[in-house]
This record gives sequence, C-alpha cells and structure tokens, in this order.
Amino acid sequence: MHSTSYILQIAFASLAAFGLAACQSSQSSFQGSNFSNETRTLEKQLNAEAAALGAAQGATSLAASADPTGISSFVKAPVALAARNALARSADARMDAQLARDEQALYRRYGMNPDGTPSGKRPVGGQ
Repeated sequence: MHSTSYILQIAFASLAAFGLAACQSSQSSFQGSNFSNETRTLEKQLNAEAAALGAAQGATSLAASADPTGISSFVKAPVALAARNALARSADARMDAQLARDEQALYRRYGMNPDGTPSGKRPVGGQ
C-alpha cells in the first residue's frame, strides 16, 4: 500500500512540474521583421517539446530513485541522453530550415538573388 501512495506522489509531482514548465513563456529570440511568425511559432513549439522532455525525464528520475538497487538509474541515463540529443538534432534541423526560408524571404523583399547578391529588381516595399 505504501508503494501505491509513493507512485501517486510521483505522478502528482510530475504533473505539477510539467504544468509549471508549460506555463512559463519568454519573449521570442526572433524579434523584428527579419523573422516570420512561422519562426516564432516554431520556437514556441520547440520550447514546449524541450519542456515536455524535461518533465518526462524528471518523472523517470523520480521513479528511478525509488529503485533500491540503483540499476534503473544506470539504464535511464544513456536513454535520456540519447533522447535529449535526438531532440536537439531535430530542433536544430527544423530551425535551420525555417531560418533559411526567412533569409530567402528577406532577400526577395529587398530585391536580391537567393545567394544575397543584388538582382537589379526593385525592393518589394517600393524603395
């Protein structure tokens, strides 16, 4: 019976940590007209994914701490590191692709070729 209440405590603590992480929001790192709303939306999505992974890792750490042998901590560590690294690689690739789209939109707006050289076209703003 004692283990059931301990598991419930872990579940409630994990839920509270996830809720707290989900409620926290900061100002975007991508302010200004050089970045699109899609970039800011992707940033929020990636932050939410990172918070969810952190909450999940926290919950598994709490559960692993209840193992008197300590073996589950050794099993959890490489899996958690692999998950974090996979999320980081995916986030980097998605953000790099989005920033490349923003850069091309900026070039078009100012009448430039995709490589950043002048195209001879007038800027979209009519300048």
